[in-house]
Amino acid sequence: MDKILISEAIDALELLDVYLYSTSISRFQDITSDSFPKEMKQQNKLSISAEFLEAENDKDEQRVINAKVVLGYRYIVEEEEGEKVLSELEACFIAKYHQSKQICEEAIEEFMKYNVIHNVWPFWREHAFRLSTEANLPKPIISLFKQQSTQKQCLKNV
Repeated sequence: MDKILISEAIDALELLDVYLYSTSISRFQDITSDSFPKEMKQQNKLSISAEFLEAENDKDEQRVINAKVVLGYRYIVEEEEGEKVLSELEACFIAKYHQSKQICEEAIEEFMKYNVIHNVWPFWREHAFRLSTEANLPKPIISLFKQQSTQKQCLKNV
């Protein structure tokens, strides 16, 4: 993590909005918050990508960046044939940023890797808890966000 690059990005970016883009919930076996296999495990998903919406004027250094964050969890049991998925929940959030001045792409990449998730995480936690309750699924374990090196990250220009 390059704190200087992240600081450069923080100075140039302003969070405009965080919103739910899409969500899905599936149940493949009849489990509920009161009735589920003892050996059930939770697996988590995280993917971050960014779309840069270029300014209309090349002289204008301002642009909008939409960071797409896909989060999810699923409940599984391990069987002799492999993993059996019992249920899963996935949500995609958009964190919309305004870039007010020119900064290097490396600064934006560092910001996407280490900061965007902190803006989205509280929305994800509330959504996952609420939807799990509404679907009568076991309550997921979604603790405070801890950075992991196994995240899938990609950046693309639009």
